Amino acid sequence: MKLINLLILFIFTTFAQAQVVLVTNKKSEINYLSKDAVKYLYLAKVNVINDIKINPLLSDDENLHKRFVNEVIEKDIHQYSSYWARLVFTGRKAIPRRLNKEEIHGALKNLNTIIYIKKKNMKNNWKIIYEE
Repeated sequence: MKLINLLILFIFTTFAQAQVVLVTNKKSEINYLSKDAVKYLYLAKVNVINDIKINPLLSDDENLHKRFVNEVIEKDIHQYSSYWARLVFTGRKAIPRRLNKEEIHGALKNLNTIIYIKKKNMKNNWKIIYEE
């Protein structure tokens, strides 16, 4: 019985740490985004919500990026890539930058920049504005 309890605790802890969340600078006026708002921002359908111009960025962590696209944007990675290829090809939009962990720290010093991270990587000067 103890082994089962430990296994359940391990699975729950692992899941909680690997949870994908959307964050911004703690001083940003953005306090919460709905799933639909996140989709619209990351599909470049809008860039202003509640009169706030928002700069969405992408993680260069391939697994995290795939999870975000699948779970939040609700597309598979090929659909998302094709969607952006069309936007870039037609000249309508430029794809958001992909950042590594160090670049994310610098980018989130800007007030209305948003990016998805693993919840376990949360920092004190950031705030979560979307989580499932």
